[in-house]
Amino acid sequence: MRRLPLAVVLFFFAGFARAQTLGPVDWIFLVDTSASMRGGAPKSKDIWTDVKLSIDSFAREASAADTVAIYAFDSDARQIPVQSPAYVSRALLPLEADGKNTYLGLAIKTGLEHAKSLHARGDATRRQAVVLFTDGKDNPPDIENPIAIAQNVELVGETFLFFVSMGEHEPQLDAFAAATKQAKVVMATDVAAIRNVAREIRANIPPPSVLPKKQVVQKTTPKPAPPPPPEPTNPLWFIAPLVLLALAASAFLLHRRKQNRLEGELEILRPRTSPDAAFVGLPKLQANEVALSTILPAEALAGSDARLFVRRKAGKKKVWIAASGGPLRVNDVETPISELYDADTIDIGDARLRFNRIGFERPQIHQEGEL
Repeated sequence: MRRLPLAVVLFFFAGFARAQTLGPVDWIFLVDTSASMRGGAPKSKDIWTDVKLSIDSFAREASAADTVAIYAFDSDARQIPVQSPAYVSRALLPLEADGKNTYLGLAIKTGLEHAKSLHARGDATRRQAVVLFTDGKDNPPDIENPIAIAQNVELVGETFLFFVSMGEHEPQLDAFAAATKQAKVVMATDVAAIRNVAREIRANIPPPSVLPKKQVVQKTTPKPAPPPPPEPTNPLWFIAPLVLLALAASAFLLHRRKQNRLEGELEILRPRTSPDAAFVGLPKLQANEVALSTILPAEALAGSDARLFVRRKAGKKKVWIAASGGPLRVNDVETPISELYDADTIDIGDARLRFNRIGFERPQIHQEGEL
């Protein structure tokens, strides 16, 4: 087996230690679905796709013991069913941003009450984290006695609360964070910052507290004579097993990466190109993920971009595409993210592609009355 650089070994142990100290987390996402999230209000811009991808990043990095709950809010707050972290993108796909209000007070109350119900189960090893995504100021509906943001401070308890502000900032969120150490405001004013939200929030959750052990008072007895000092031990005996473990784990990760490399072929239909360059075999790229901007010229994308990546379901490798800037259409239907099947067409910017993967045809949906 080839020798791996020491940096790879240290990186593995750093990631392993971080995963162990963070512990299982119950993630509760509160997603603003007001029209401004799609740029439907003055001084607002379309960040809807980037918010969905950021939440999906949380889910893809979640541990096996983590759970995910999602609430959409505008004039009210409603839970979006999600089976597990692996199905977050599927739950977000049909979600639209077309609400008239940004009822932050109700959203925060709903998320904290959900976290409190999970904490009441008494599992001290788990933590609860509420993450709110919004691009505007508090704008409750025209009702009597709407819930104010500050009313929810007493509900925080042991819950970690993060306000991700992505547009016109609400100063009440800063006041809320100043009133409790469990809350924090995260500013994400551009695409790169929104995509970094998952990493920044994970870094701000401390490891679980260790309960102090009860002191046992023992009766004093005459101390026996101290044993002779042990012979010096070669420190390599302690280091060698750790290095071997790191090498084995790194080899396993490399093997998994090879198993999850992209499959299929992209056929460039527009812009017109030479026959030699019209077909891009994805296995030759030897990558788990690739951006279309590395395959197509910038002028063909017209400022848009998307990424191809792999996921596994029931042991089968699935190829997906997700927009990372500008509109994306699969089979003439606009979508932020979609699984790809053989002969699917992809339109982005001024480019048109066809995805070819023989043996992975799109399932047929029979109409009523057909055999």
